[in-house]
Amino acid sequence: MVPPTTPRLRDQHGQPWAWPPLAPSGERTKGFLLPDGGSVASRCWIAFLPGAFTPVCTRELGWMQSLADQLADQGIALRIVSCDPAPVLRPVAEEWGISIPMLSDFWPHGAAAQLLGEFDAESGRARRSSVLIDVDGTVLHRIQAAPGEERTPQSHLNL
Repeated sequence: MVPPTTPRLRDQHGQPWAWPPLAPSGERTKGFLLPDGGSVASRCWIAFLPGAFTPVCTRELGWMQSLADQLADQGIALRIVSCDPAPVLRPVAEEWGISIPMLSDFWPHGAAAQLLGEFDAESGRARRSSVLIDVDGTVLHRIQAAPGEERTPQSHLNL
């Protein structure tokens, strides 16, 4: 088996992000930047979307910004990751009023999802899952939803 490639993520604005996704590349921080832009967190939920414009994903996007705000109060960051290219994620973020990072895992295709064991090679997309990691990328917790089923915001808060 070939080891996973290091993810090279881009946010909805085309800005590169290193792995793990603490902050945009070039910004130095000792933790995950929170929505206020100044605070940092030691843990982060990586919420994988199989496809940004799919019906279940768009329903989940309806609560993800609110979830990000609740998690920030607990000192936990949230990053949304999809194998869609960055130009697809920008209109999605604008349509749903999402200000948190929506990161494209397009190339190398699905590298972040593969690294965290959440890539479905048959469909070429990430599974509908959320993975809680620390600043070193160590997996702390995992939430998975069956195809066609939604995750819940509460499952991310009740640890």
